[in-house]
Amino acid sequence: MKKILIAISLLLLTKLNYAQDLVKKIPANAFTVATIKGDNVFKLMFVKDFNESFLGKKLLTETSKSLDQNLTSIEDFGINLEKNMYYFNQLSDSINYNCFLIPLKDVKKFESLINEKDKKININGDVRTMVLPDSTSIIKWNNNMMYFVTGSIRGSFFADSANSARYGIKEIRYQNNYDVSVADSAVAMVDSTYTTTPQNQVLDIVIAPPPPVAKGWTVDPPTNKQTVKKSKNISTPKSSKKKSAKKKSSKKKVASKAKKVEEFEEYKVLDVPVAQEGYTSDSTAIMTQTGNPDEQYDEYQKERAEQDAKKKQLAFVWMSAQADQIFTSNYESIEANKSYSASLDNKAIAELWVSSLQDAYSSIAPEFGTYGKSGLMKGYGSLSAKLFMDDKSFRISTGLELAKEQADAYKKIMNRKLNKKFLKYINSGKAIGFMGYSIDTKAYLEEFPKLLKQTYGSFLGKNMDEEIELGTDLFSLLLDEEAVSKVIKGDALFVINGLNTRDVTYTTYDYDDDYNRKEVTKTKKETLPDFLFMFSSEDNRLMNKLIKYGMNKNYVTVNNSIYKIEEKKSPIDIYFMIKDGMVFFGNSLTEMQSISNNTFAPTISKSHKTLLAKNNFSFLFNAKNLVGKVPTEEIGGEETAKKFNETLGKMGNIYMKSNPIKGNVVSADISAEIPNGHENALKYLFTLIENASK
Repeated sequence: MKKILIAISLLLLTKLNYAQDLVKKIPANAFTVATIKGDNVFKLMFVKDFNESFLGKKLLTETSKSLDQNLTSIEDFGINLEKNMYYFNQLSDSINYNCFLIPLKDVKKFESLINEKDKKININGDVRTMVLPDSTSIIKWNNNMMYFVTGSIRGSFFADSANSARYGIKEIRYQNNYDVSVADSAVAMVDSTYTTTPQNQVLDIVIAPPPPVAKGWTVDPPTNKQTVKKSKNISTPKSSKKKSAKKKSSKKKVASKAKKVEEFEEYKVLDVPVAQEGYTSDSTAIMTQTGNPDEQYDEYQKERAEQDAKKKQLAFVWMSAQADQIFTSNYESIEANKSYSASLDNKAIAELWVSSLQDAYSSIAPEFGTYGKSGLMKGYGSLSAKLFMDDKSFRISTGLELAKEQADAYKKIMNRKLNKKFLKYINSGKAIGFMGYSIDTKAYLEEFPKLLKQTYGSFLGKNMDEEIELGTDLFSLLLDEEAVSKVIKGDALFVINGLNTRDVTYTTYDYDDDYNRKEVTKTKKETLPDFLFMFSSEDNRLMNKLIKYGMNKNYVTVNNSIYKIEEKKSPIDIYFMIKDGMVFFGNSLTEMQSISNNTFAPTISKSHKTLLAKNNFSFLFNAKNLVGKVPTEEIGGEETAKKFNETLGKMGNIYMKSNPIKGNVVSADISAEIPNGHENALKYLFTLIENASK
C-alpha cells in the first residue's frame, strides 16, 4: 500500500510539474518550436561547474560589462534553470512573430538586469511590459515567466493593393531625374468611398489587431471597418455621409477591441495621408516632380522613411495584441498537435520541431514570385531534431514525415543492404573515413517519374498534366530498369585510407620583357587522398565495351588485369579493375594489386561492420587517423598545425547513419564519441571550445 501511495504521489508531482511547463503558452498554430531542457542540461553539469567553465566565465564577464553589474552566477539572471525554455515562431501572410518563453525563478533578480531609468516599464496587475527603444520588440513578464516577441511585416503583404489601401501604406520608388510615388493606397478608405481634404489634412486611423493566432483567441482580424476621426475642414461626399451614420456602432466595437493596447496609445494611431491634388481617383497615383536631383533624392528618402515608420508602428500594434493574448487568454496550445507530441523525447536536452516543410515553402513562396508557385516541398510534413548527451557520446536524431505515397516509394527504394564483400577491403586501423550507401536501382528508376511529377507537377501547372504524363512514360520506356539495375545494382562504398604528399607537375606561362609568352613546366607539392571506391555490378558487358574503346583510343592501359586511366592533366593516377561482381577504383597501385592477388588484409572492427551492414547510408570520420597527415604549410604554420592536431587527437569518431523507415517517418542520426577521461559529452564539448579558443 505504501508503494502504491508513493507511486501516486510521484505521478501527481510529475503532472503538476508538467502543468506548470510553459509549453501550454505556445499557440497551436506555432510553426516552429525549439526547446532547451534545463533540467536535463544541468544534470550533466552543475551550475557551479558552468560558472567556472571557460564559456561560463566569458558569459558572466561580458554580461557584467554590458549591464554595469557584478554577476557571479547564471542564477543571477533570475531564470529557472530546472525548467524548459522555448523559442517559437508564427507565420502569416502579413507578419511573422519570433517569440521566446523563459521560466523565472526570482523575478527581482531578473528585473534588476533591466531596471534602468531610461527604460519605461508599464505595470498592469502582476504583468510588467517594457518596449525596446526601437519599438520592434516587446518584453513582457510576471512572477513566473518572461515573454519576448519581435515581429516583422512581410514585404509581399503590402504588394497587394487591397492591403496597402486598407492600412494607408504607399510604395515609394525613385528614378534618376524624377520621383515616381506609386501609392497603392493614396487615399484612406471609409466604407469603400474616398474622401478629399485640403493638402495638409490627415486622417487618424486606429489599426485593428491582427488575426487570431490560435483557436480560442479573442481578437478579431483586421477589417475595412476602420475608426476615422475627421478634421473640421474635411468635406465628405453625400453618399458617404449617409453611410457613416450607420457605422457608429461599428466604430465603438473596434475602439473597444483596441483597449487591449491602450497603454501603447502613441503607437496605436497612424497619420495616413489622404487624397491630395494630383492624385487620381483609383488606388494608384503617380506624382511627377522636377527640380534639383539631390533635393528629389532627399525627398524620396524622407518619404521612404515615413512609410517604413508606419509599417513599424503597425507591426508594433500587432505585436502588442499578440503578447497580451499570451498572458490573458485561454486557447488551444501546441500540445494538441499530435505530430509535435510524437516528436518529444524525455531524454533529449534540446529539441526542434517544424510543423511542415510543405507549409514552410508555401508561406515564403510569395517572395519567390512565379517560382514560388511550385510545390517543391509537396509531400514533406513535419521535421524534428533532438540532441542527446550522455557519458559516451552526443547524438543528433532527425526525423521527417512523408506523405503515404512518398513513404511507400522510399520503402521500395531503400529495400537493399550493402554488399558484404565490400567489408573485406576496409582497414579500420588506418582509414580516415568511409561512406557507404545502398539503394535498389530498379525500384528507384520505377519510382523516380512519380516523385518527379509530384515535385514539379504543380510548378508546370495543371494544363501540363498530359505532357508530364507523357514525359514520365517516355522515361520508363527508354530505360530498361531491370537491365540498368544489373549494371549498377545501387550499393557502393568509398574509403579514404590516408593522405599522401607528392610532387605534381603543371603547365604555366612566363613572359619576357617584350611580353612574349613562353610555356614552362613547374612542380609543386600537393596533399591528395589515398582512396578506394567500389560498387556492385552483375552485368559487365557495357563496362568491357568502354574499356575496349578506351584502350583503342589510348585513354586506358592495362597490366595484370589492372587498368590505368591515362590522363596527363590529372594530379593523381587512377586505377580500376573488375573482380567478383564488383568494380574497384583507386589511386594506390599497391592496394589494387593486393585486391587482385587476394593478399589484402582487412582489419574492420565489429562496430564498423555493423554500421555498414545494417544501414542504407552510413558515414565515419576517424579524427585521430588524420593527426599529422596534413602538411604544416597547408594549415597556416607550425602553431596553427599544433593546435589543429591537438584538437583532432582529443576527438572521438564521428558517425552518420540512416534508420529504417517507420510508418511514414524517415530518420537519421549523427553522433560523436567522447574519448576516455571525460565525464560526459557536455563537459567534453566545453573542453573542446576552450581548447579551440586558446
